[in-house]
Parts: sequence; structure tokens; C-alpha cells
Amino acid sequence: MSTLTLPRARRNSRKITDDEMRKMRDKDHKMVKGMFRCYEPRGGSMTFSFKKYKGDDVLKFHLVDGDIYDIPLMVAKHLNQQCYYAKHSHVLDANGKPSVEVGKKVQRCSFESLEFQDVEE
Repeated sequence: MSTLTLPRARRNSRKITDDEMRKMRDKDHKMVKGMFRCYEPRGGSMTFSFKKYKGDDVLKFHLVDGDIYDIPLMVAKHLNQQCYYAKHSHVLDANGKPSVEVGKKVQRCSFESLEFQDVEE
């Protein structure tokens, strides 16, 4: 039985077995129904390619704001969790010293589920 190490951000020093990886892959490939929302530009569309697992084909998507789609759960998660940019600003503290304020995430798009999902985030 071979094992796989989690990506650096999710690493907790344990290996994932083939069976666990297969379960994760099956769960991520489950189709979910929902509505795509594009915030930049508002009412726009998005075209992108997506691949998560080694051995999978590259999936290509063209999504239009307000339309309903059946897409894999992994793509819906990607749209909701990874499609943002960080907005930084320069502010003055109480002493008038400039500093950089980091951290506001601006969501570019989202996928609103039309089904009840009990998904761990």
C-alpha cells in the first residue's frame, strides 16, 4: 500500500493511504447543483481550467453569472475558497506613523449551492 503526504498547508505529519485518497477523490468528484455568481465584473462570466488530482483530465469551464450548473464539488469549493484577492491599504496609526493594513479578502466569484450539503470545510 502506497502513501501520499498532504500539501504543505494541510500537513499534519501523517500519511494518507490509497483508500483515504480514493474516498477524498470520490467525494470531490461528486456533482453538485448551484448558481454561479460573478462579482468582477458584476454580471460577467469566467472561463478557466481545473485539475486537482494526478491522473485526472483537465476540466474546462465557462460559467455565466446567474446561470445554474452541475459541477464537481471540488470546483465549487475552489470557486468559494480560492477566487479572491487580498486588498491592502496604507493607514496612519495614533501617532501619525504610516503602516500597511493587510488582509481584506475581496471575493471575485462564488458558487451558491441549490442542494443541502453536509460538507466539512
